[in-house]
Amino acid sequence: MASFVRFMLVCTCLWLAACSQQALIDKLTPHPAADIAQSVLDQVRKGDVEPVKARLADSLRQDPGVEAKLRQLTGYFPAEAPRAVKLVGTKTMLINGASRYDLTYEYEFAEGWVLGNVVLAGEGDALRVQGLHVQRMAQSVEQQNAFTLSGKDATHWIVLLACIAIPSLCVYAFVLCLRTPIVRRKWLWALGTLLGFGTLHFNWTTGAFDFQLLSILLFGASSVGNLYEPLIMGMSLPLGAIWFLACRSGLLANAAAAKAAEGPLVQEQA
Repeated sequence: MASFVRFMLVCTCLWLAACSQQALIDKLTPHPAADIAQSVLDQVRKGDVEPVKARLADSLRQDPGVEAKLRQLTGYFPAEAPRAVKLVGTKTMLINGASRYDLTYEYEFAEGWVLGNVVLAGEGDALRVQGLHVQRMAQSVEQQNAFTLSGKDATHWIVLLACIAIPSLCVYAFVLCLRTPIVRRKWLWALGTLLGFGTLHFNWTTGAFDFQLLSILLFGASSVGNLYEPLIMGMSLPLGAIWFLACRSGLLANAAAAKAAEGPLVQEQA
C-alpha cells in the first residue's frame, strides 16, 4: 500500500510538472506570429503552395526552385488529417530592431509524427518566412527527449551518478563545515563548500558534451529541460568542498591552538 501511494505521488508530481511546462509554453506563444506559422505549415501540408510563396522573404521567393522545394516539403505529410497539432518550441528574438520568431509544431498522424519549423521576421501582417523545415519522426518529441535509463550506455550512467554524488559531497562538506570550529571566516568556508566551478554539460538525448569554463553551480550540479527539449545535465568540480575536506585537519588544529592560547588568559581574569 505504501509503495502504491509513493508511486501515485510521483506520477502526480510528474503530471503537475508537465502541465506547468505546457502552460509556460502557451504563455510564451507569440501572436499573431504563431497563428501565421501554423497557417503556413497547414498550407504546405495541403499542397497549397501559392499563399506560402507569397509569404516568403524576398531571398527565398526569388529562388527559381522554390516551388519544387515546397512540393517536396508537402510530401513529408501523410494524406490524412492530423490527429493533433501542438506547439513544441517557441523562441522570440529582437535583431536590429526587428522581431524574429522561431516556432516549431508537432503533427501527430496514425503512422507517425511530423515536425514543422517556421522562422518568421518582421511585425504584424508584414511577417515574412525566412526559414521553413519539415521532417518525419518515428516518435514524438516528448518521447525522444524523455528521461529514461532504457538503452543508455555507460556514459549516461556515469553522468547520472556524478550528478548525484557531487551534490551529496557538497551537502556533506557543508554540514561538516558548520560543525567544525573555525577561527576565521567560517561563513566563507561554508559557502564555498556549496559551489562547483566550471561546468561540463551533457545532453541526455544525444549524448553530446559541452564544457563551460567560466561557470559556477550551486551544489555542483544542474538539470535543465522541458517536455519538448533534451534534458541538459550539468556537472561542476566541487572545488570548495574538496578544499575544505583537505584543509579540515589544519582548521581543527588552528581552532585547538587558539583555544589553548585563550585558556591561561581566562584563568588569570577569573
